[in-house]
Amino acid sequence: MSFFVFIRGLVSLMRPMEWSKSFANMVVAAITAGIVFGIALDPIKFAIGFAGIALLWSGLYALNDYTDRKADALHPIKKARAIPSGRVPAKVALVFSIALVLIALAIGFFINGSFLYLLCLFIMLVNQILYTMKPFNFKKRPVLDLISGSLVNPVFRFYAGWTLFVPAFNAPILALIFILGLQFGGYGLYRVSSTKHDKQMNYKSSVVCFPERKLRWICYIVLLAGGIAYLLLCTNSFFWQWLPGLRFFGFWPHRFLLLGFLSLFSIPLYKPALRNPQESDMKKMYKILYFHNLLFIAGMIILYYTWIAKIF
Repeated sequence: MSFFVFIRGLVSLMRPMEWSKSFANMVVAAITAGIVFGIALDPIKFAIGFAGIALLWSGLYALNDYTDRKADALHPIKKARAIPSGRVPAKVALVFSIALVLIALAIGFFINGSFLYLLCLFIMLVNQILYTMKPFNFKKRPVLDLISGSLVNPVFRFYAGWTLFVPAFNAPILALIFILGLQFGGYGLYRVSSTKHDKQMNYKSSVVCFPERKLRWICYIVLLAGGIAYLLLCTNSFFWQWLPGLRFFGFWPHRFLLLGFLSLFSIPLYKPALRNPQESDMKKMYKILYFHNLLFIAGMIILYYTWIAKIF
C-alpha cells in the first residue's frame, strides 16, 4: 500500500464533505446573532471556532468507522471505507481519532471568552460516544437514535457558532426550529434508507421498530415546520407593530426570502429520497444536499453583508 493511499484513507476518515453541516449550522447561528443583537462578527474567531468543530467531528467520524469496522465490512457500500478496505489499520484509525478530538478540545480551551463553545464541543463528544459505542449504542435503540443523531447534534453545532459571539444559550426559537426541522427530517429519511441494513444487523433502531410510512410522515411534517420557521423568520418584522413580543422569536432581513424561493427549485432533485428512501441513491442525494447547503450558506453570507452595508 502506497503512502498516498494511506493519506487518502486518513482524509476519508475525516469526511470533509460532512463539515458542510457544521459550517451551515454555525453560519446560520452567527448571522442570526449578528442580526438580533447587532453584534460585529469576527471572521477570524469564527474560522478558528469552525476549525475546532470540524476537527472534533472528523475525530468522531473516525471513531465511528473504527467501532463499526466489522459491520461495515459486510455492507455493500460501506465495505469500501478506509478501515474495512485495509487502507488504514484499525489501531492507527483509533489513535488518529483521539488525536483529532484532543486538538479540537484544545482549540475550544484557548478561544478567548468562549467557555460555552467548549461546553458545546464536550456535549457533542459525549453524545456521539453514547450514540456510537458499547454498552450505550444509541444508534441501535429506538427513539434514542433519532434524538441523539438529529436533535442533540444539530442544536449544539448551532450553539457552537452562537456562543462564539453571544455568551448564553438564548438563541431565538424560530432559528432553532428551522435548523432542527430540516436536519431531523433529513436524518430521519436517511435512517429509513438504512432499514434493510439495520434488520440484517439485528439492530433495534427506530426504522426497525416503527412503520416506515409513519416515520416518513413524521419527517415530512418536521421538514415542513422547518420551512415555515424560515418563512416566519424572514417576515416576522412585518407583524411587530401589532405584537411587539414576536421580535424575541427571531427575525432575518426580508431579502433572505430570496434564498427560500430559490431553494424551492431544488425540491425535484430530492423527490426520490422523499418518496422512497429505501430505493433511492442516498449517496447521490447527499452530494446534492452538500452542494445545495454550500450555495445556500454562500447566499446567506452575501445577503447578510449587503444588508449590513445598507444599514450602516
